[in-house]
Amino acid sequence: MVLLKIASLVLVLSVIDLVKGQNDANNCAVNQLFNGKICTCVPGYFASENEESAKRCEDECEEVYSTYFTYGKCVKEIFDKADQQPACNMRCGLGLYLWASIAIFVVIAAALATLFFTIPLCIASCCSCLQARKANKNTKRVYADSQGGAPGKDQLATMSYNPYAYWPYYGRT
Repeated sequence: MVLLKIASLVLVLSVIDLVKGQNDANNCAVNQLFNGKICTCVPGYFASENEESAKRCEDECEEVYSTYFTYGKCVKEIFDKADQQPACNMRCGLGLYLWASIAIFVVIAAALATLFFTIPLCIASCCSCLQARKANKNTKRVYADSQGGAPGKDQLATMSYNPYAYWPYYGRT
């Protein structure tokens, strides 16, 4: 019986604390959380009017996004309407260095140029290969017809082997 009374008392106190915490949390603005004492910015957001928070934003952005190609910068006023700006209105943004942007552009341009010049070359090579195969079959047929019938295994063995028969420029005489 005593345990039941203690459990119900703990349950009532936790419900009261939960309701009190919700009331305090309702007083916090957008992008803020109630940490038990005061409202603070949620992780990833910083207050622009507070110098300490702005400095912490710059430091965190440099630490998180700093690489050979990118840099981090604190972006202010990320919300559209100026009259409804919340207190926590700064966030880390990612930026590319100028040379990294130029390098990406050059790589994409080189890939497109390679495709532009390689695809017609591949098509021409494939067409010439198909024509060489057709010419080789035609040559075998004409040879067989000139020998008086279909070629046997002996006749094909005496035919000279042309290693360049499928190449478009070397196989022709």
